Amino acid sequence: MGKLIENEEVSKVARIILVLQMLMCIVVGMMIEYMGGAMSKLSSLGSSIGFESSHQKKSNMSVQMLHAFDQPSVSKRNIIEEIVPDSLKPQCDLEFLQFNVTKSMLKKSRPVIGNSQRLHIFLKKLHSKQCTSVLFMGGSVTAGHNSRGRLNASFPKFFMDWLNERYPCENADRTRGSHLTKRTQQNNAQTHFVSWSQISQIETLDLVIMEFNVNDSFIDKMPHAMEDKGPEGSTKDYISVWYNEILLRRLLLLRKPDPVAIITFNADYIGRTWAPKPYSDPDKDRKTTFRNNQEPLKFWLSSMYEIPMISASTWMLPFAGKKGTNWQFNRNNSYSTSLFHADKCCHPKRGGHLILSLVLAYCLLEEEKNMFSSSNDVILDIEQDFSAAVDPILRDPMYLSEDEERMYVRHDSVSQLLDFTDPSGHEKWKNQVCENDGWNWFADNREKDKFGLIANNVTGGQHISLEVTGGKLGLVELSYVISYENFGVALSWVDDSRDGGTHRPKCKNEIWEREGLIRLGGVEYLFGSWDEKASVPMVTILKNRVEEGGKGYLHICLTPHSTHRQGNENKFKLLGVRLY
Repeated sequence: MGKLIENEEVSKVARIILVLQMLMCIVVGMMIEYMGGAMSKLSSLGSSIGFESSHQKKSNMSVQMLHAFDQPSVSKRNIIEEIVPDSLKPQCDLEFLQFNVTKSMLKKSRPVIGNSQRLHIFLKKLHSKQCTSVLFMGGSVTAGHNSRGRLNASFPKFFMDWLNERYPCENADRTRGSHLTKRTQQNNAQTHFVSWSQISQIETLDLVIMEFNVNDSFIDKMPHAMEDKGPEGSTKDYISVWYNEILLRRLLLLRKPDPVAIITFNADYIGRTWAPKPYSDPDKDRKTTFRNNQEPLKFWLSSMYEIPMISASTWMLPFAGKKGTNWQFNRNNSYSTSLFHADKCCHPKRGGHLILSLVLAYCLLEEEKNMFSSSNDVILDIEQDFSAAVDPILRDPMYLSEDEERMYVRHDSVSQLLDFTDPSGHEKWKNQVCENDGWNWFADNREKDKFGLIANNVTGGQHISLEVTGGKLGLVELSYVISYENFGVALSWVDDSRDGGTHRPKCKNEIWEREGLIRLGGVEYLFGSWDEKASVPMVTILKNRVEEGGKGYLHICLTPHSTHRQGNENKFKLLGVRLY
């Protein structure tokens, strides 16, 4: 009996082995058939994109490869159907996108993963239907300049529309709420540093998107350094990372009321620095490190501070120029810089802003997938975001001295700030005006949102006097606009007289110098004009000092129009005064 049972068990095992062998044969057969078909398809595909056999001509291969480059392999709608909610599709004008947008392109948009802990906090708020606030820190690209719609045709508007549709939120009474857009009146890292109060005064804040890739390349002075930075300190690249490091460290320490999620966003690049003559000077441009492109600097800082970085230019710029400079500005090239930009600088058209919003949306959705798929992953202590802790720990600064860290990050000791860019700030500084002859506070742009204290008169002589109180270092800082046409020169000085004393008559003297830092007889020249075809803020620290706690009068006056300056107007726009 035992022998029979044993034989039956052996028979069962043999049958199982036979079945397994048969299944293996079937699988192997299927694999061979699949590989044969795949190799056949690969051979066919290789022929279409230029992978030729050895006996075919190399020149023919090159032609076919270039031809394949031009073929739109994916419909514009494929990836967009996955990202854009149905309710937004009618207003997205998808048919007007400049080029096909594929998932493989969008995958290139996250060059720095960084630490996602803060982003996950933001995403969890979205999933709990909590209404959030998103701050966009940027310049004219963020503002939608030349997009034929400005803010209403900008990537922040498109992104926030998407955010509200994808993640509807509820008010405290369970009614439909909105995710809110926050903006400042500043446009580069330096002016955001100067007017930090526009950020710190925001009551609640959940996500900050920093877009300074273009505007930081126009900052050419660093008056706030508290030590000699050596030869590198005078370069635009060093100036950019110095101000950006301060902003990143301030944001990492900010609580509104939770740790704020931060994204550095490289939305665009300066197009004309890549253009052939006569639009640019290739001989000069190729001798710069990054061709005025700030992206590598943002990449470096984001990596060291583990800040998630999203970039559209990291793949759009290579696509535009991969067939050569002339092709980069040929309108027959779908990825051309000329088609993407509305002008010779850097401003995307409306369709370009749609692409930028898609880049942001895609990366947020991918991070959401990662958050859910990695919920059980083991996270080591070193991978934690120490800056988000109750007692935050920041890495040592890379560019700031101990005094600069203490002054600008840990204990920003601004004793007085007159911010003329704040649309609701008039009540805060109006009592500091002691005398005013010809200066007006208003927004001088088409959208009526860029405020400043402005004088505009070809005869000159317009004077304003501001009562000021000295800070710890006794420094007086002015910020104002410089532009390539219609802007003039102002004089500035500090004394103990309300009316300007003996320097007042100098306001009627025409200034022939075109630029530079000129101090003459206690009066300092503020040049509002330059040759670069851009309007940007300038920041300077006066030689005049006001002792800590001391009182003084800051005077600014407009000088007469000079015929060798561009334009028929004679304007000067003051943005702010800081004492610290």
